Amino acid sequence: MRFCKISELLTWVSTYHQTLAEKYMTLANETSKERAALLLRYLSEHQQILADSVGKYAEDAADSLLASWSDQCPEFDIPDSATQLHKSLSEKNTDEIIQNVIEFHNLLIVMYKELEEKATNPSVKALFESLGKMELQEEMRTVRDAQRLEDY
Repeated sequence: MRFCKISELLTWVSTYHQTLAEKYMTLANETSKERAALLLRYLSEHQQILADSVGKYAEDAADSLLASWSDQCPEFDIPDSATQLHKSLSEKNTDEIIQNVIEFHNLLIVMYKELEEKATNPSVKALFESLGKMELQEEMRTVRDAQRLEDY
């Protein structure tokens, strides 16, 4: 991991969600399975909301918090090509798609927990705790809503 400002980290997280939103929509438009397409469209909208929420948080956060440094910035890549997502999600059923989505959420949950544990600034610690809780709630909501789709 490398050093970065909290503002950079929030931009990275927002971009992560935005990229997933775009990839899910691309896959939704390409799949021949109706339920999978509905789920992927829902996931795209869900990721867009998360991207917007993190972006809005960054806009509203105190300048002192955004200027704080973290020595634990992530170095893993955002899924950078539709090909990577195609390999894992193309023509999969809804259960398999949800398993992959959970992995994406868990990646961020683990990252936030590690950042929270290593933060020395109480405001930064509270930020990562809050983001971790938000991500966990969104993961549970996504699974719940996907299960509802299966009921129809």
